[in-house]
Amino acid sequence: MSEKNKTLVSGIFLIVMGILIAIFGGQAVLDVYFGIVSLVAGLCLVAMGIYAMSKKQPLPAPTLTLGCVLLAVGVTLFTDFLSVGVLINFLVVVILGAGAGILTYGVYLLVKKQTVPGLMNLVLGIVAIVVSVLYIAVPDFRSVFWIIVGVLIAVYGLVEFIYAIKQSK
Repeated sequence: MSEKNKTLVSGIFLIVMGILIAIFGGQAVLDVYFGIVSLVAGLCLVAMGIYAMSKKQPLPAPTLTLGCVLLAVGVTLFTDFLSVGVLINFLVVVILGAGAGILTYGVYLLVKKQTVPGLMNLVLGIVAIVVSVLYIAVPDFRSVFWIIVGVLIAVYGLVEFIYAIKQSK
């Protein structure tokens, strides 16, 4: 699959996930989403670790360990063993960190003279950071949090989708 096709598929997936999160609230959709992502990523990492061991490559243990941890997280998400409250608090911290990463990537793109994607990443990163801090600091804000997160994910997917289409022309 070409890079353009991967970006198109990723964009469409993010748009759909963002809309589902905004409409249904985050908990149920994110449990399923992260359960699937954890299982798939865990299986891929375990396979990569086994492949590295078979080729006598160094350090397959971190890959295998992370893969097994992700498999365990995926299973616990599907069995409702993991508390939703704990998961949500963890996800808010992840969104805060992702916002910082997106913000940093936006600065990098601006330095590389890619203005439009750079500005879009800056805006999304700042919004993710602000929304996460508000979730942590203002309890009343939590009722609209997942709508904002869903819209942000959908917008990011739309930008990714449009960018992939523009690159092909």
